[in-house]
Amino acid sequence: MKQEKPVVCVLLGDASGVGSEIIVKAFGGRESAAENVKVVLLGDVRVLNRAEELTGKSVGYTLVKPEDIRTAKESLIMVDTENMNPGEAPFGKVNAVCGEAVVSDIKTACGFYAKGYIDGICFAPFNKEAIRLNYSNTASELEIFKEECDALGLPVDEESGEMNVVDGLWTTRVTSHIPLTKLGEYLSKDKIVSMIRLADKSCRAFGIEKPRIAVAALNPHCGEGGLCGEEEQTMIKPAIEEGRKEGYNITGMYSADTIFVHAFDGEADAVVTMYHDQGQIALKLKGFSHAATIIAGFPMPIGTPAHGTAFDIAGTGKVSSSAFMTAFDIIAKQACHMPNLIERNPLSIRDNAEV
Repeated sequence: MKQEKPVVCVLLGDASGVGSEIIVKAFGGRESAAENVKVVLLGDVRVLNRAEELTGKSVGYTLVKPEDIRTAKESLIMVDTENMNPGEAPFGKVNAVCGEAVVSDIKTACGFYAKGYIDGICFAPFNKEAIRLNYSNTASELEIFKEECDALGLPVDEESGEMNVVDGLWTTRVTSHIPLTKLGEYLSKDKIVSMIRLADKSCRAFGIEKPRIAVAALNPHCGEGGLCGEEEQTMIKPAIEEGRKEGYNITGMYSADTIFVHAFDGEADAVVTMYHDQGQIALKLKGFSHAATIIAGFPMPIGTPAHGTAFDIAGTGKVSSSAFMTAFDIIAKQACHMPNLIERNPLSIRDNAEV
C-alpha cells in the first residue's frame, strides 16, 4: 500500500553542467525542501560529492538499494548508479559519456516507477547535444521517456508534451524544436486541439478545476481577417471551436504580441502558443530564474527547470536552484494526486522491468 508521503525521484542531470550543484543547493542543509515527500536521488555519488566540495554544502542522504526505497525511514535517500566518473566529465563541455549516463538514468527512473518504487520524477538539466552523440535520431529527453514507457508497458497519452510554468501560468506550444522555415509542415488544426487538451489536463492535475485557456494567433494582428496569413481562419479558429464543443474553457484567440499581457494580468490559467519562441521569450523574460518545464501526458509527473545545463557557469557555484525548486514543488504536488501504477493496475506491471 502506498505510504503517506509520495516518493519523488531526483536525477542529477548532465555531470558536465550545473545539475549536481543545483541538487546540492536545493537539498543541502534544507530539510524543508523534502518536507512533504520522500526524495530519492538517482545518480553517481562521486558526481554529487564533487558538487558538495564545490559548494561547501552537504546533502544528508542515506544510500539505499532500489528495492528499499519505499521502506526506508529517511526522507532523503540516494541510489548510487556508479555510471559517471566525474574525472570523465569536465565542466562546461558537451560529453558523450554524460549523454549516455543521463539516458541510463532516465531508463532506471522509469523502471523504478514501473516497479512501484516512486511516484514522480524531477531531473536537473540534460544536454540534448550530449544525448544525440549516442542517440543521433533523438530530438529530446521527452522521446527517451516515451520510448522507455512504451517498452515497460506504461501508458502515455496521445496528448503528451512539454508544459512550461512561471508564476502560476501554464503554457504549451503546438510545435517545438523545429526550424521556423518548416513551421507550416507541422502546424495543423488537430495538433492545436491536442495541445488545448494537454493544457486542460495538466492544469487539472495541479488542482485547477476549470482552467481558462488562451490560444495565440500565428500571424500579426490575428491575421487581419486573412490579409496577413490564413492560418487563423483555416486552423486556429476551427481548433478553438472544436475545443469549446469538447467542453474546454477557451477564452479566445489573442494576437501573439498581447496574449501574455492578458495572461499575466490573471485572465488565463494556460496559454497555447503556435511555436517555441512565441511563448518562451515571454516566459523567460518574466521569470527565467524560476520557470519550470513539466513533461505532461505521462503516467507519472515529470519536471525539470526551464533552463539548460548552463555550461558557461558550470563548476563555479553560481547557479540558483530556484527553477529546480519550482519544478520539484509542482511534481511533489502532482505526485500526491496521481496514484502509482502499482495501485492503479498491478497486473500491468512488467516483472522484467529493469531497475
